[in-house]
Amino acid sequence: MKGQWAGRKAIIVFAVFLLALPLTSQTDRFVILTVAVPSAGIPLPLQLVIAFGWQIEVKEAFGYPWWTLGCFGVTFVTEREKVEELKDRVLRVCRQTDWNPLTARHARSLASQQIRNWMREPLEWLRWQARIVATDGYSATLDPDQPARVKLDDLSAALKRIVQNGLTLLVNDPKVDLPSFTVSLAKPYRLRFGFQRTTKLLSSQRAHWLWWTVVRGDPVAAMVLGELLGGGTEAKWFQLLRGDKPIAYHAVAQVQWTPVGSELSLYAATMPNDFAIARQKTQQLLWELSRGRISGDEFDRAKRLAELKFAQMKSDIVAFNRTLTIWLVSGRRLDEWENLPAKIRSLSVKELVAFVRSLPSAAEIKAVP
Repeated sequence: MKGQWAGRKAIIVFAVFLLALPLTSQTDRFVILTVAVPSAGIPLPLQLVIAFGWQIEVKEAFGYPWWTLGCFGVTFVTEREKVEELKDRVLRVCRQTDWNPLTARHARSLASQQIRNWMREPLEWLRWQARIVATDGYSATLDPDQPARVKLDDLSAALKRIVQNGLTLLVNDPKVDLPSFTVSLAKPYRLRFGFQRTTKLLSSQRAHWLWWTVVRGDPVAAMVLGELLGGGTEAKWFQLLRGDKPIAYHAVAQVQWTPVGSELSLYAATMPNDFAIARQKTQQLLWELSRGRISGDEFDRAKRLAELKFAQMKSDIVAFNRTLTIWLVSGRRLDEWENLPAKIRSLSVKELVAFVRSLPSAAEIKAVP
């Protein structure tokens, strides 16, 4: 029996190695194509249905839909010899304004499931609540039943507007020095800040709180601030709420680039009685940062982590191309992207403090049991 198990174990290990091989040692076999469109004026349920519909209709590649503040799209992965075929197919599908009802039905179902997935992730759920209110995309609270109410006429009108405004298309071949792309820039629009909302998460007995804002300043300073606050267990946000005297079960700080600006999220999961303490500590932390109370070691560590994060981004080809597409849709140049590591290294404490002081009033979203 031992011999048989050892043989099976060897087969299993070898099979796993073969499955992993194309994604590790042969990634240059693949080309990544991302299509994206600005989302201004398109309600989130429509964005979800459209992206899933594009994924369904493009069968020539693996498709990964995504959504963020200000734009949405799909990233496709295919073999190098099929990239031109894929490009033609993607453009035909994305310019199609009259959908097959079966495609629409399937896309609505996937969109509803996506909302349910977000509901199981409190940080993501609260962040989308903040985005919806800030953009005034639509007044109804996000719920899984909304995609089912998206009509074919609604889809056709939104798709015609997308075709009229143009698509962003990024083709990234690892064997080519520079990616090829055409860009449809996201138009700047005004966001609402300073609001407070309370929602429900029936599956949780904890209070979930999100402090959220978006700033159109230096993306390099935003990246370093994200690592200063949320870069591991030594970061300020974690230490504040989960350090010597923990008051939170979870404490997460994130910065994400969007076409609208750098999105800063501070999230905490606490017992309901500790929510007010977490909120007070957050205000104190931001006040201290705006006064430049940052040690040299903390600042240097945050810059090293930001540079490392940028380097590691290339290991996930889908996430890398999605982020690069968002960078281009925001109106930034490719040479600015390539110079990011040097810009991170040259950032000063004074520049970071100025960035913190420029943060707009935050929105606060709370979910209670």
